[in-house]
Amino acid sequence: MSMQSIEELDQWHASDDPWQYESTPDDLRRKAILLSEIPQRTYGHTLDIGCGQGFVTRDLPGNTVTGIDISGQAITHAQRYSSSTLQFQQASIFDLASCAERYDLIVMTGVLYPQYIGNSLTLIYRIVDRLLTNNGILVSVHIDAWYKARFPLLMLKQHFYDYREYTHRLEVYSK
Repeated sequence: MSMQSIEELDQWHASDDPWQYESTPDDLRRKAILLSEIPQRTYGHTLDIGCGQGFVTRDLPGNTVTGIDISGQAITHAQRYSSSTLQFQQASIFDLASCAERYDLIVMTGVLYPQYIGNSLTLIYRIVDRLLTNNGILVSVHIDAWYKARFPLLMLKQHFYDYREYTHRLEVYSK
């Protein structure tokens, strides 16, 4: 499978809410499940990798919340939710390798598929490990049949649930 180009992703995100997350009951349920599985604690800095148009990002806990997505069009739509504590930036997960910031909570939803990251799981593990603070939390949510990652961190929870015509795997890790 070849990787999807930025141009294709930008074309997809040219319209507002192309996945219809805001109006699909499965997506509203998916978001509620994700938010309920995040351990209850205070988070200083939160990062949403592959935030798309900000559907999940805008409700994540944290004194500061940053959403990144490789699609400039997705970020343009997401920026309508920006505030003094919520920001969105166009960037790839691979751009984060040189990021100086550290995060108490990292959320990744639907981005760890070959069409987005190729065969780079080992590099992704290293990037996430470098970004996540000690005792930080990683939440990874993906379609189970397409998802092959298992982070080399302590898995706190694993939750499977129906999502559209798929099964979602939600994993909560601690560093």
